[in-house]
Parts: sequence; structure tokens; C-alpha cells
Amino acid sequence: MGYLISKPILKFNNNNQFKIIQFTDLHYGSEPVDDIDTIFSQVNILDYEKPDLVIFSGDMITGYEDQFEDDDKNYWKYWNVLIKPLVERNIPWVITFGNHDGEGALSTNEILKIDQSFDLSLSQSNSVEMHGVSNYVLKIASSNNLKSEPASLIYIFDSSTKGCSKLDWGCVHQDQVDWFKNTSKSFNKTDSIAFVHIPPVEIIDLWNKYPVYGNFSETSCCFENDYGNFVPSLIESGDVHGLYFGHDHENDFHGDYKGIDLGYGRKSGAGSYSSKKPLGARVFQLTESPFTLSTWIREEDGNIVSQVMHPPSETDQQPIQCKLKDKYSKKELIGIKVIGGFLIFLGIVVVGLIGFFGFKHYKKYEFKKQYQELKKYSNCIL
Repeated sequence: MGYLISKPILKFNNNNQFKIIQFTDLHYGSEPVDDIDTIFSQVNILDYEKPDLVIFSGDMITGYEDQFEDDDKNYWKYWNVLIKPLVERNIPWVITFGNHDGEGALSTNEILKIDQSFDLSLSQSNSVEMHGVSNYVLKIASSNNLKSEPASLIYIFDSSTKGCSKLDWGCVHQDQVDWFKNTSKSFNKTDSIAFVHIPPVEIIDLWNKYPVYGNFSETSCCFENDYGNFVPSLIESGDVHGLYFGHDHENDFHGDYKGIDLGYGRKSGAGSYSSKKPLGARVFQLTESPFTLSTWIREEDGNIVSQVMHPPSETDQQPIQCKLKDKYSKKELIGIKVIGGFLIFLGIVVVGLIGFFGFKHYKKYEFKKQYQELKKYSNCIL
């Protein structure tokens, strides 16, 4: 299914600028009324900003809802809802996965294939074997047609991964970091920005030690660097100027962290739990030469948010640790119930066996005791 003959080419315009909108945590498929509000928000923000590219940075759908558990047709249905405003405006897009997209009948790899079937989608699968299914880099061409090398890059990291120890959300692993290092080197460390769904633990250190702009309203369900030296590697490389994410619906702050702008988007969809703020999206304006990056939040009513600066404060320090998972999808709950039921059954069997053999041992002991008593009077009885 497609709408264009060929894939679009990303390119700085004649004013040396390139604009990106980040839609995050849309959560289509939660409730019909929420989906209507989300569509309205998407359409308004697209018309206000008129971007060159849209990044869907995870949790496009609420994969654990009933409609995604059995019928893969609903994936096509909701994907068409998701992308329709972009198709109507001829705006290309890319995706990366959140922790909820692949919780239904289809895997993230199968969802990726659905997305790639649309000609305006520039989403890609891994070029080499590594964790996740959609780690890739996008090239933005120079406004100068004589330049063949890309003027800028966009890195997409897939954090919908397993093997993250106690962190159920997902993480970026060392093999993904190694892929980034090799790719960055091959492009001679071209100026770039990056997107992922799960925030890194450094976002808490940023809040504690550096000036930031925006709100830190909920404990971060982030990932730690035990699974890959992610943010330190981006900082060391020096070519990534910003890393942006979602996942924590109520947070929307950003700030400079050792030379790289780390930041949340704004929750863009009405589904799942509320951000307690108007729906919106983070917007990015890249300038080609010299490379600059500016960002702001546009809300669904057209308002550009004036994010208040939060200075480091001894009275507002947050512990440098990621929140553990306390909510589970239906599929996960079924697994927990099955395992729990089996353990209960096993416990009953073990207790029953202990009781059975204990009773037999007790009866044998009682018989021997009675027999010894009888032997005392054997001359009378026998």
C-alpha cells in the first residue's frame, strides 16, 4: 500500500533550515474519544509548524489493549489513523518503538514492516545484527546541490529491548552503542541529533546539577548504563548535539548536559495516563551552516510554551536511580498468573506429599510405640 512513486529525500531548504516535529506517546487504541482528541492535536500542530519530517518516538499504539491481542487488521486500521494527517500533507515520517507498541499480537518487527509499506515512511530496520529492530541513521542533504555528503544526520535508537535486568521498560545495549560509534566514524562525525523512547538515567543528573527548562513531574522510568555506555559515548563522540525521548508522560524538561541537549518531548496523545498538561509536541529547528539546534514545545491550541528555567537546587535533588516497573500489560499479567498458579499448585503438591509421608511416619511411630507397650505385657496377652 503506497501513496508515492518513490521515497522522499530529506534536505535543508534554501534558508538553510530543516524542521522536525517529535510526536511521542500517542497511545492510539486506548479509547475512541481519546483517539479523536489525539487526531485533532496532531492536525493542529502539523498545520502550525509545517515540518519537513515527523519523528514518532515510541508508543504510537497501546499494544496491550484488547483490539491488538488477536486481530492484526486493527494494526493497519490504527496505523492509517496515525499517518493520515501526514499523508494528506505529504510529510515524511520515521518511527522508533516504545515499550507498549509490541505488546499485542504483532511483534515490533512486524509492525515495522507495516510502517515501511507506506512510501512516505523512511523507517528502517537494523543494518547489522544488534538489540532492537529499528536502529538506523537518516541523512539530511545540503541546500547546496553541489555537495554530495550529508549536511546533518538523525540517529534513531530502538529501546524496546529485552535483557535489561530489573528494568522492564527496555534500554540501549552495548552493541547498539558500538553501531553508533562505527556509523559516526564512517560519516566523519557529521553534526546530528538523536531520538529514543526510554530516557537514560543521566536525565536525573541533568535535573540535579544543571539549569533545565520545563517540568520534572514524575519519577523517571529510565534505564541505567549497566547495559551500554550510551550517553557518555554520545558526549565523547561530540557530533550528537541533542538526544530526545518520551515515555514519562508528565515530564517535558530539557537542558545542556556536558555539551549535549537532553530532553523530553511533550506527550502528544490523549490515550493512557495523562501528562496533566495540554497535548503537544517538541519541535526542532536545525540550521545547516554553521550547524545550530533550537527547540520548543507547541501545544494543540497553537500556544508555544514558555518553559521556565529551573536552576540546580539542594532542596530539589532526585535520587540517581530509575523507577522500577509497577504496572504490567494484560499479556504480562496472564504470564504472571500462569506462573503464580503453577507455583501455588506445586506448593500444594509439596505440602500434600510432606503431609502424606509425615502421616505415614507418624502412624509407623505410633505402631512401634504401641508394640513396645504390648511387649511389656506379652506374657499376659500371649
